[in-house]
Amino acid sequence: MMKTLLTAAALVVAITTSAAAETYNYACKVDSNGNTHLYAAKIDTKARTLTWRGTVFKNLKFGAAISDCAKYCFEATQRDLVVYVSTATQGVATLQVIGTQPRNDGLLEEVDCDLVRK
Repeated sequence: MMKTLLTAAALVVAITTSAAAETYNYACKVDSNGNTHLYAAKIDTKARTLTWRGTVFKNLKFGAAISDCAKYCFEATQRDLVVYVSTATQGVATLQVIGTQPRNDGLLEEVDCDLVRK
């Protein structure tokens, strides 16, 4: 009987406690040869991924896990690249692609983004 009660209590806690997992979608403006293009950046905190230009970056870190962040930030990796999204107020963010290997070390791309509200 006690085992059944403990199992039921654990199930109630699991159902009523929701994880803070969210998906954030940003529209990012990329200037190319005098033209402006919009690309989507998708941040999925449940899957711990960040998708940019069709490439999925994994090992997503966010919030207090990232240093040097003014408001709220996200960081994800893929082979020799890191994508860093720094949010500001009113849904504005900056997305940076940073190379981590000697041949492409440093900032490779930086774009401004706006949160897509539902």
